[in-house]
Amino acid sequence: MLTYNNTNIRFGLQREDFKLQWGNRAVSPVEAIDEYPQSLTLSAGRRDWAAFQVVLWSSDDWVLNTGSAPWFSQKGSLPVLRVAVDGPFAAEIHPIDMHQDNDNLWKADAILTNLVLELEGKRARSVWVELQIPEDTVPGEYTCHVSLYAGSMFTAETRLTEAVVQITVADCLMPAPAEHRFHLDLWQHLSNIARKHETPLWSDEHFAVLENYVRSLGELGQKAVTLVVSQVPWAGQGCHDEYRMAANLYEYSIIPVTRTADGFAYDYAPMQRYIDLCAKYGIDREISIFGLANIWAGEGFGALAEDYPDKIKIRYLDKADGCYKYMTTAAEIDDYIRSLEQYFLATGQIDRVRLVADEPGDIVAYRKSIEHLHAVAPAFRCKAALNHASFIGEFGKEVDDYVPSLGTLAQEYDIIRDYQGSLEGKRFLWYVCCGPEYPNTFLRSRLTESYFIGILTSYVQLDGFLRWNYTVWNDDPRADIRYGNWYAGDTNFVYPAANGAPLLTLRYKALKRGIQFYELLERLREKDPAALEEAYALVVREKDVREYYKTWHSLEDMCSVDGEDYMTLKRYLLDKLS
Repeated sequence: MLTYNNTNIRFGLQREDFKLQWGNRAVSPVEAIDEYPQSLTLSAGRRDWAAFQVVLWSSDDWVLNTGSAPWFSQKGSLPVLRVAVDGPFAAEIHPIDMHQDNDNLWKADAILTNLVLELEGKRARSVWVELQIPEDTVPGEYTCHVSLYAGSMFTAETRLTEAVVQITVADCLMPAPAEHRFHLDLWQHLSNIARKHETPLWSDEHFAVLENYVRSLGELGQKAVTLVVSQVPWAGQGCHDEYRMAANLYEYSIIPVTRTADGFAYDYAPMQRYIDLCAKYGIDREISIFGLANIWAGEGFGALAEDYPDKIKIRYLDKADGCYKYMTTAAEIDDYIRSLEQYFLATGQIDRVRLVADEPGDIVAYRKSIEHLHAVAPAFRCKAALNHASFIGEFGKEVDDYVPSLGTLAQEYDIIRDYQGSLEGKRFLWYVCCGPEYPNTFLRSRLTESYFIGILTSYVQLDGFLRWNYTVWNDDPRADIRYGNWYAGDTNFVYPAANGAPLLTLRYKALKRGIQFYELLERLREKDPAALEEAYALVVREKDVREYYKTWHSLEDMCSVDGEDYMTLKRYLLDKLS
């Protein structure tokens, strides 16, 4: 334990998969910080990133400073503990925010852009440190020094302690996110982003904010553009139900529609602007269209066109009287869909477009819907997120992209693999959402579970991963991310910041690392297939995916939960690929 002006201070290092928790001494006992290592050894390739955490605790109220600016507290002369990193690589140093989980424990998640925090005494806090390894780095051993300084107002700082981080850089060039093979599909909820940042929909201000979010997705290696082209296709995710936490989760169409004496007119400029914005950051493999197939319904959200096979809601401005109205006939909706198809054909984008159905549960209804869509606009291709493997057999020819849930993948693994082999040219992803409990990306989830997402994708030889939840925030996600009976974190990977940008999270970083594992494993598959099984064995425990959720009941039976095993895997892959 360290001491500064009668204040006791604890300091230590942790791996990037560490997640600080409060609320129960058995969860993250502060005494354990004294036993945390004062040195770490990390492995990285060229054009890579290495990360670790610094954990601090003070017996009295204190200020955490991870930058270089001065800070005077309104509470007076509090000790200011400053973390600095000196070494050959550029370092980003950020405090990590704490968030309340469903078990009422507080857990680390958001990586703050605010570099200074005033904190209560007897509360630990973790700090994210990320080192950028340039492409032209010469392979070898590098040393970074982590210093802890203490000061107060006009008192000169004192260097209390120093830790050391060794980075071994291998001669392995990491692929840029735009080059990833991994097909990442995190759904974007653009209306919610506008609400949280208080910008009018599809305005210049909205697009300025959206660019920050798109950039963050591009850095993950996102491949799919999310476009909502009808009103509230998910019926607000149940946000109007009284038992849920206050939230507005309605998503609105990106295509303004007007009606004049000459008929309907469709403004595709906002939609194309967003497509182009995504392409700027390498998100250009798929254009996902929501709102034309398998529309969710609830009380008050039924069909407006009684003669139409789905509950599509198209809003338009009637120039004749200045009133906003909704299309109420099949002929009107068909004209809209046909025009959208012709736009994508004329602009040469149709091959990337998919009409997405989110968990259709009625085979007859879904068949009726897509048969009508193909009759009206035959150039459109379909994609479905499925929690019933039987749908794949039913719609093998009609659907191009299949996304079974992990539970479905496990239960129907042989059938899905047969489909995968017989349906040539189809793309197969998998997804998790509010279930299963693991592996998942909840606040409660171990960060190694996100590592395993990339590894499992390679292990079962699927094309990528989907999740619905990049920015599905309740009304005040910075204060509390819980929503109804869903696990905290189910609805978001990032948080809205006051500067119009997303706050990234430990879960975001862990998914990024998991995707990196996929890329390295697939490269090893090409270079040295015999070594692949040895690589998987380092973290895969249950080798038969069909046994998932069937004959065992713990995450540890599925995969390693020890972060050191994953770092061993990374070292193994870097060695084999160097």
